[in-house]
Amino acid sequence: MSPLGEQLAGAELAGEQLLAHHPVLFAVPAFVPAIVVVGVVLYIARKDRQEEAEERELMERALEEEEEDQ
Repeated sequence: MSPLGEQLAGAELAGEQLLAHHPVLFAVPAFVPAIVVVGVVLYIARKDRQEEAEERELMERALEEEEEDQ
C-alpha cells in the first residue's frame, strides 16, 4: 500500500479525518496567480479582437461610401 493509503487507513481507524495532503496545500496557492494571468490574457485578446472587428467594419463602410460616390 502507498504511504498516502496507509495514512488514510490510519486516519480512519483513529477516528481522524485527513482533509488535505501536505503538498496539495502548497500547490493550490501556486495556481491562483496562473489563473489570474490566463484571465487577463483572455480579456486582452477578446478586447483586441473586438476592436479589430470594429476597425474592419469601419474601413468596409468607408470603402462602400467611396464606391457609391463614384
